[in-house]
Amino acid sequence: MKNSALAPIVIAALGLVTLAQAPTARAAEPVQFVALLEGGVGGGAQAQGYVDQLVAGFAKRCGWPGAASLYTNSRERALEYMNAEHPAFGLFSLGAYLALVDAHKLTVVGVAEAKRAGGRQYFVVAKQGTSLADCKGQRLASNHADDPLFIDHVVLAGAARLADFDLVPTRRPVQTLKAVIRDEARCALIDDAQKESLSSVEGGAELKPLWASAELPGIPIVALEGTNKDLVAAFKQALPDTCSGDQALCTNIGIERLQAASDADYAALVRRYHARDVARP
Repeated sequence: MKNSALAPIVIAALGLVTLAQAPTARAAEPVQFVALLEGGVGGGAQAQGYVDQLVAGFAKRCGWPGAASLYTNSRERALEYMNAEHPAFGLFSLGAYLALVDAHKLTVVGVAEAKRAGGRQYFVVAKQGTSLADCKGQRLASNHADDPLFIDHVVLAGAARLADFDLVPTRRPVQTLKAVIRDEARCALIDDAQKESLSSVEGGAELKPLWASAELPGIPIVALEGTNKDLVAAFKQALPDTCSGDQALCTNIGIERLQAASDADYAALVRRYHARDVARP
């Protein structure tokens, strides 16, 4: 009888121990991080290694028990990882962030300034012409046209639409430039990184900017849905010191600096991206 009377207490106690241990077990799991840079190189080992080093730097500064990461330039691959691994944080190219922010409840916690990555400003270049109007109805080469909504609403912002051109999709940044140099296209839509590279491409000096977009914010760093608030606060606080503490962690991946940011810094672009239409100037 005594043993029978104690049984419920023992079972309850074991239940309490299990509940008490569960958060500790979860806390000991590696913090997952996804880097989706759609304009970047393919998912090569070198790029993945640099992201791993950066995320290890985050882990050291934030006191994480461990960290794991994925680098990809494929939105589809990033979504697979997000669904399978439920990462806590991510580094998203601007177009990807704008497309995914609502559906995946992304919260901006920081921004990465990375001029070498491009995407801060866009240009339409050509050998001849004086304005964007000279390219309308003509062949336009670009490796940035995978998300027409981003180009129409955010980049061109009413100055034109992709439908105004005879689009020539390309896959690589240099391929876009060479399409115009070789007269395979009349014009090209490029970003600031490609514009900076013109002097190093044979024939690149022939290409002149006919139009420039507004300057866009840096690469958003986000917390994904369900990430612990204390984890987010510690990560956000650690961001500005990560590069200054070990500059190579950032320069290896093309980042000049990291700083805290918030949803408000991107709110206007989110509204513009998801607007039904964008007024033409």
